[in-house]
Amino acid sequence: MLEIKNVSKTFAPGTVNAKKALQQLSLTVKDDDFITIIGSNGAGKSTLFNVICGNFLPDEGHIMLDGKDITYEKEHKRAKEIGRVFQDPMRGTAPDMTLEENLALAYKTSGEHGFCKALSRRKREFFREQAARFAMGLEDRMKTKVGLLSGGQRQVVTLLMSTMITPKLLLLDEHTAALDPATAEKIMEITKTVVAENKIPTLMITHNIEQALTTGTKTVMMDDGQILLEIDNERRAGMSVESLLALYKEKKNQAFTNDRMLMS
Repeated sequence: MLEIKNVSKTFAPGTVNAKKALQQLSLTVKDDDFITIIGSNGAGKSTLFNVICGNFLPDEGHIMLDGKDITYEKEHKRAKEIGRVFQDPMRGTAPDMTLEENLALAYKTSGEHGFCKALSRRKREFFREQAARFAMGLEDRMKTKVGLLSGGQRQVVTLLMSTMITPKLLLLDEHTAALDPATAEKIMEITKTVVAENKIPTLMITHNIEQALTTGTKTVMMDDGQILLEIDNERRAGMSVESLLALYKEKKNQAFTNDRMLMS
C-alpha cells in the first residue's frame, strides 16, 4: 500500500518564477487499487510520479510504501520496489542492448540476481517464456536490439521489465499516448492482464477521460497540484465524459479548457 500524506513541492521558491507543483496532496493506494489520474497540463501529475520515484524530494509531507517511510530514500533503492513505464517507448530500456540483455538487467534490479553477459540457458528460456506471453512476436526477437523494435513492442518490453519481478507499486505515465490507436488498445489490454495477474497496486496517468473512467478501480482528477475529485468505481458506473466535466465545472466554477483531454 502507498500512502502519500500532505506532500508539497514548489519549484524556484522565493522567485518570480515560483511554481507550486504539489500542494498538501494526500492519496492512499490500496493493494487492490488501479487508480487512473487525469488533469490538465501543469496539474502536477508527473511531479507526483517523480516525487514517488525519488527523482526529487518533496518540500514537506511523507511517502509510505508498505508501512516504510521512503520520503528521502534514494531513487535507485526505490527502483527495486517501484516499476515505471513512460510515454516515450525508448525510456526505461537500453536501446543498444538486445531484448534478452534488457530483461536480464531488469531481473538484476530486484537485488537478488547477478548480471553477466553470458546468460545461462535456463535464464534465456525463462526470458523467452515471459516475452511469449504477450503475443507480440517478442520471443522470436530475443537477440534484436531494443532500439530496432516497434513502439508497441518496446512498451511491452518496458512493461515486462517493470513487472517481471513483481513490484510493490506500478506507475504508468501515459504509456500508450505515443502509440497508434490499435496498438495502444492492445498494450492497454496487456497492461490490465499483467496488473490483475500479479495483483500490483497501480497508478496510471492518462489524457483519455473515457479510458480513465472505464479502467481500474478509481479515477482521480488533479488540478493546480491538488486532488480535485476522487471518484470510486460505484460512482464512476455510468458516468460519461460530459458528466465528469460538468462535475469539474461545478467544483471549480469554470469550464474545463484542456483541448488535448477533450479530444482524447
